[in-house]
Amino acid sequence: MKEKMKKIIEHTYGTHIYMKMKLDNERIAEIDVYLTDKGKKYVTSTDHRIELRNDIIEAFEKLY
Repeated sequence: MKEKMKKIIEHTYGTHIYMKMKLDNERIAEIDVYLTDKGKKYVTSTDHRIELRNDIIEAFEKLY
């Protein structure tokens, strides 16, 4: 992802993280991350489009 990505909002509530971000393509995306004993569970605003979902997860990992 390019350097244009930007975190807009981030909230952490115990084992739940919410982030709203602007991706390098100017698209606004949201992600909920749940920290479990089995690892991280990601729920994104584009779960129906796997390539965008992967971009959102990658951006979250860089911005968090």
